[in-house]
Amino acid sequence: MLYVPPAEASNPTRLQAPTPTYTSTSIGIPTPIRRTQEPPLPLAGTTGGILGGVPGGVVGGVPGGVFSEMLNSAPNVPVLAKSPVPTPVKRMRIAARVAEANLVHDVAPQYPPEAGRARIEGTVVLMAVIGKDGSVQDVRVESGLPLLAQAAIDAVRQWRYRPYLLNGEPVEVDSRITINFTLSRG
Repeated sequence: MLYVPPAEASNPTRLQAPTPTYTSTSIGIPTPIRRTQEPPLPLAGTTGGILGGVPGGVVGGVPGGVFSEMLNSAPNVPVLAKSPVPTPVKRMRIAARVAEANLVHDVAPQYPPEAGRARIEGTVVLMAVIGKDGSVQDVRVESGLPLLAQAAIDAVRQWRYRPYLLNGEPVEVDSRITINFTLSRG
């Protein structure tokens, strides 16, 4: 239905209702339409677009464009659930002075005879892993002369510490140990 407002006296133009244009054609029995099955649309967050491209678009394109796809898709990154139980600490590093304060048994390194004959002095720095029971589990050389390093490693492997506790539980710790090799002056 078309509503035409009453014409004002000052406006001589009249509005006319549009006339429909209809062409009569003969209608026959419709022929069945054969449709080809199109591949399913890609899931949100997938890449690669549509096989064969988007009609009127680029081959391999995405319907609505890549920007639209990005705005409407869910993120690909999985969201990890937060664990209510904190993960246990496997190993922590402590300062050399703290480790020295918890040392309960130490063995002095044997001065290597060839280093003594050659009058070699020096410092060997080791990184030691102290186990939950206070024993030295692993020792590696950080710096120092190789001639002195093996004697330092052999001595430190025999050391014992008070176990380190974190929240009442024993933990392994890493600590730096410095061994000074000096000849007696005499």
